[in-house]
Amino acid sequence: MIKANPEEIVRVVVVEDNEDDRTLLLRQLQKSQIDAHVKFFSDGKEALHFLSHLPAAMPFCDLIAIFLDLKLPGMSGLQLLREIRKTPRVQNTPVIIMTSSLDPKDFEACQDLKVSAFIPKPVTFDLFSKAITGLTHMPASLSGRLPGRPSEE
Repeated sequence: MIKANPEEIVRVVVVEDNEDDRTLLLRQLQKSQIDAHVKFFSDGKEALHFLSHLPAAMPFCDLIAIFLDLKLPGMSGLQLLREIRKTPRVQNTPVIIMTSSLDPKDFEACQDLKVSAFIPKPVTFDLFSKAITGLTHMPASLSGRLPGRPSEE
């Protein structure tokens, strides 16, 4: 069986260009115990390149969620989301949108592209908790917890 190097495992991808929002999200991920193996991108093109070149899924090592800002430089979050849904390796990965946009067209487009949650910014712990409920109730092989990582329950 092939073993993944723990330093190379990415369980959560965050595509967010605002450093303050990244910091807030990381705190929320820490509170929910899904902060291990997070990879940050500030640009949609970089994120798409990474997601398009992920190795094959392995137990306890697969991507569990993509957190995505809609307003990104270069490639917009909606453009990236459309590409994610066309990429077989990640097309079914839960995507959680974080945005300050109040545009109903953005919300409708996200619904059409089957996002798991739509969180308005600033991201509060309550909104974040509701958005990730399904992620943290997945079996250990699918959730963010790696074997041997102690639970703080």
